[in-house]
This record gives sequence, structure tokens and C-alpha cells, in this order.
Amino acid sequence: MRVRIQTCLPVVAAVVAGSALLTACNNDSGDSADTSTSPSQTTSATPGDTGSASATPSASASATGGDSGSSGKPVAVNKSFTDDVMGDKATILKYVTGYQPSAAAKAKYSALADEEVVLVEVKVTASSKYYDNFGADSFYLTGMPNGIDQASTTILDDETKAAGYPPLPDAETGKTTTGWVVFTPGNDTKKLVLRYKRLAAKASNGTKITAKNFDTPLN
Repeated sequence: MRVRIQTCLPVVAAVVAGSALLTACNNDSGDSADTSTSPSQTTSATPGDTGSASATPSASASATGGDSGSSGKPVAVNKSFTDDVMGDKATILKYVTGYQPSAAAKAKYSALADEEVVLVEVKVTASSKYYDNFGADSFYLTGMPNGIDQASTTILDDETKAAGYPPLPDAETGKTTTGWVVFTPGNDTKKLVLRYKRLAAKASNGTKITAKNFDTPLN
């Protein structure tokens, strides 16, 4: 029998075994009821065969045509974390700073003039314990000068894909995908720390899942 609960946010996961439904409660401030967890080092930056194909762009990864930007050389990270409570897993493979959006993008999004574009390649595996999606919207950059965790953005997905950085597709229950997540921190941002947020949730049977952040330093 499945037991229902009151929803706090329309992000819902159901236990595959059929015991309960869960709902997640968001907290965009970056604070959590639990301490952050540091990732472990992995030995390979090559994604598994079960994920989406991942391209490795050149140092000036601009595609033909005027609809893509250019960037610096990807820097290897190769750090992993596992959320043992929810069952989600991720490996941070590489990151790129200094990506230059196309002239068309800069004209359309004037804020890019005061922002840096950072690309992060990740391989994610969604929980097989819960009906869940795991994708780019689970990741943030933390440690911003304004104290607010910055969410990922999709405004440059088309041109980053054209430049050889395919966006991270959502991984569905038990599945693995690989791709790039885009962030636009301010130009004054020095330290880059990628954050995965586990949102607080409560099952209808009374089980509580506390919020927790998983932080991965990039530089």
C-alpha cells in the first residue's frame, strides 16, 4: 500500500518498492540541515557506456557558423559522490572557464557582459530506489560573493552543444547520462565549488529525509 503526503514543492519521488511517496522541500539559500560532504577521487574521466556520448572539445571549441562560442581548455576534476540515502550518484569529470558566448547571445542576454560562463561536465546516475530524475537542475555553484548559491542555466545550451559541449540530459530512475552543465557566475568569482543539493523530504509513513549538500571544489 502506498501512503500519500502533503506536497511542499512539485518535486515528487515514489519508492519503487511501493512503501511510500516522498516530496521534496526546496531551500535555495544554500543552507541545509546537514553538513556538506566532500567527494571522493576517481581514477578515470571517461564516462561509462550507459551514459550519453560526451564530446571533448578542442582548446578553441568553436563550431562553424556564428551560433556558438569559444572556450579555454577543459580541466580534469574526476571526483565522485554518492547520496547513500536517496541513491543518486555523480562523477564530476571536467570543467571549463573562460567560455566566450557568441555575439548573438551577448546581445540577447546583456547580463553576460558582467558574468563569466563556466561549463562543468558530469556523469550522473539516478536512484534506483525511487522514481526520480537527476539532472542539471540539481547542481549549483556555491560560495558566490553575494552568498547565494547560483543555479545552473539553459540559456546557452544550443550554442554550447554546437561548440562541442552537449548539455546534460536528465537521468531517469536507475539510468546514467553524461553532459555539460552551464553556470554564469559574476566576473569577480574566484573559487568555484560545485554543489549538489539533496532536498528535504518526508514520506507519508513518517520517514524524514534531511536536506544535505554535497560539495566538490573545482579549482
